[in-house]
Amino acid sequence: MTILVGGCYCGNITVRVETTVPPADMTPRACDCDFCMAHGAEWISTPDAALEVEIQNEAALSLYSQGSDSARLWICQRCGVVPAVTCDIDGHRKGAVNRRTMENRDAYPAAEVTSPQSLSAEDKKARWKNLWIQKVVIKDCWDVGL
Repeated sequence: MTILVGGCYCGNITVRVETTVPPADMTPRACDCDFCMAHGAEWISTPDAALEVEIQNEAALSLYSQGSDSARLWICQRCGVVPAVTCDIDGHRKGAVNRRTMENRDAYPAAEVTSPQSLSAEDKKARWKNLWIQKVVIKDCWDVGL
């Protein structure tokens, strides 16, 4: 089992991924939407992993819905970093983490550019259903109905 750890710059949002897939086998996806481009996000995920997102100060958390309102981006209000994205699909929370926020960010291959903004909300969810982390837990945070 591989444990991947990361989070925002100030430590308010931390992410922990448990997976059998090593970073060298996870190709980051650089979404070409305006939000991800502005934040330099490169998303990594593997379906058979488990993701834990832990929030230290819920008052310093922003959840932002981009584009089709299908996904929620977890943003720290203190430092402005976006460590995670989640979406509920068929009653199950799925997610991905931003490679640039991971402690071992240089262990991953170069990012591939993706263009989900050209997909409908339904097509995005169908893509994420098989691509994103299947088990997501939000720790020490209120349920925000994602």
